[in-house]
Amino acid sequence: MEYNEDFIKGLLFEKIAGTISEGDDFIAEKAILANPDTREFWEELKSKMKRPGTASFLSGLDETKAWENVEPHLPEIPVRSFYERNRRYISVAAMLLIGLPLVWYFFNKQQLTSQEKGTVQQQVYLRTDNGKIIELTAGRIINMNGATVHTKQKELSYAPTGAGNKDWATLYVPPTKDYKITLPDGTEVWMNSASSLRFPNSFDKKIRQVYLTGEAYFKVAHNPNLEFIVHTEFTDIKAHGTSFNVNAYDLKSFATSLVTGSVSAIKGNESIKLKPNQQVSYNSGKLTIKTFDSQEVLSWRNGTYYFHNKSLAEIAQVLSRWYDVKINWKSPAVSEQTFTGEIDKKLPLGVVLSNLELSSGIKAKLESGILTFR
Repeated sequence: MEYNEDFIKGLLFEKIAGTISEGDDFIAEKAILANPDTREFWEELKSKMKRPGTASFLSGLDETKAWENVEPHLPEIPVRSFYERNRRYISVAAMLLIGLPLVWYFFNKQQLTSQEKGTVQQQVYLRTDNGKIIELTAGRIINMNGATVHTKQKELSYAPTGAGNKDWATLYVPPTKDYKITLPDGTEVWMNSASSLRFPNSFDKKIRQVYLTGEAYFKVAHNPNLEFIVHTEFTDIKAHGTSFNVNAYDLKSFATSLVTGSVSAIKGNESIKLKPNQQVSYNSGKLTIKTFDSQEVLSWRNGTYYFHNKSLAEIAQVLSRWYDVKINWKSPAVSEQTFTGEIDKKLPLGVVLSNLELSSGIKAKLESGILTFR
């Protein structure tokens, strides 16, 4: 699929500003690899970001002031959502002083059809550390440096073909999708929507380690002589032949839930060892343990989200990942209301919202990919 040059440049600005989504990053990376002009523009952006003073500018970026300077020159648009989602992008673009019709970019980006979004943004893919992007359609056998990848429907197996290969790859699972991967050592990983997993083509002889963002369920291949570590932004999880779930979307929701075996959660100098049916989370600056409801924690693997006395803010985050929508609140009080129930991922979002409205009286409206609660 071809995109207007200014649209791609806009994505590159988002990428350099650190505000780009995984789906849009996929489009940008493909354009960089395929088009010499795009690649040149990307190198120019990176060069400008290395100028003296840029780092200090970004660290103290006054996004509100930047928006106040730009907003009077824009036509009538949904100011609230535009501002909240794109103010940092606008600030960086203005700082770099590279010409780009910003309004054209945002309007055309928002007007992508659902078919276009489904074609490009909703693909599961691998990205190697050297920048190669591999789309994981079913039934492929992909020969990589030191590994062979076999793909099935919603699943791939990753088998090393040579010992000691040091290359790494990252598996990206976009919103609305879920996926299973079998790692080089036989460890099975089920990944939830909007998640990624970085792993080596082959594990070395001293340690097995992977890096997770989002949520995944691990069934670690038993090897008492080779520890397995899951690194997240919040803690590291050390396991020895075990089954456990890790939710690492953000610090507030972070939790590791042990099903079988034993794991240790490590945060700085603090280490806590779990027993089956225990869950560790990070609260008030320390690790805490409690028991967990396996149906509630693990139901996502079967396409169902069970929740008990959960706030609408927490439920909305699941809707965002499962249906690829942005969340907007008309009133903070609405987000704090609590509910008990379930969501079936196979149901259309409209049905889910209708059921929520009937049971609670809360109103929800979906428009241009933004789900507004009032």
